[in-house]
Amino acid sequence: MNWLKDWKEKRKLKTFLKKSPEEEYEIYKKRLLRGESEESARAGLKHLRNK
Repeated sequence: MNWLKDWKEKRKLKTFLKKSPEEEYEIYKKRLLRGESEESARAGLKHLRNK
């Protein structure tokens, strides 16, 4: 069943992987304003992963 969980996670993140850096930064700001931690807000955003 682990492969199913991995597949669902990849499928869910696929929409974020197509985003431009500017769009990802907007998503990041919205998540921070909702009260998420910085690490949680960066989850799934490839352009903000290393910052």
